[in-house]
Amino acid sequence: MAGKMDALTGFGLTQNEAKIYLALLQYGKATAASLAGKTGIHRRVVYDTMIQLEKKGIVGRAEIDGVTTYAPSPPSSMLSALDEKRDAMEKALPDLSRAFEQEGKTVASVMYGAQGIKTVLEDILTLRADYSVYYGQLQIFDHIPEFFQIFNQKRAKMGIKARYLLLDVPKARKRSKLVPFADIKFIGPSALSAGVWWVYADRVVLFVLENEQLVILIKNAALAKTFQQSFDNLFSSTTGIRKAKRA
Repeated sequence: MAGKMDALTGFGLTQNEAKIYLALLQYGKATAASLAGKTGIHRRVVYDTMIQLEKKGIVGRAEIDGVTTYAPSPPSSMLSALDEKRDAMEKALPDLSRAFEQEGKTVASVMYGAQGIKTVLEDILTLRADYSVYYGQLQIFDHIPEFFQIFNQKRAKMGIKARYLLLDVPKARKRSKLVPFADIKFIGPSALSAGVWWVYADRVVLFVLENEQLVILIKNAALAKTFQQSFDNLFSSTTGIRKAKRA
């Protein structure tokens, strides 16, 4: 049940909406009174929640012998809603991006959790920006392994190049073989740390990949240039390179 609730709330449903929708999936159809009894949600709240679920197109109603009865729409209907939201966002994205990408504008963002990591990866794909990674041992595989693999497949097809300076530890050596279309070098693991720096376009990103993932993104062209130059100098002076094949 917890997994289903998480999926529904992640889609955008409230706790009450998710509980009621799951109850409808289980019983097929029900009145507001029976839903109140099955879910423990007050009947008045059930009525209000059903209105919202109808607006979202995932619940329908019918009058049976003068009694209002509710039934769930197929779960696949949510995918259509997601597609509509994505289409709307893609149409608005150019205008939104122009505001964010104003030249000389400095922006700092602090994000938490796996979604923060995904936001950076999606930003790289959107900008089609080559990137450099300093430090770490590809801990990203511990947090979003499937998403990271999909990201790598997409960027390889798009020709987005990656360069990594990783700590020379067995875990990093093993995982580096899973990263396509990348030049990878290894540095001595003098001091293990959870912090990993990424640089791309005019962004500098610090990932702190511990139990609670922390992502700090700074958009500043001068800062990114400085970080990139430091990375380039260190990368060129480090011997040994593993060139990953393009996916």
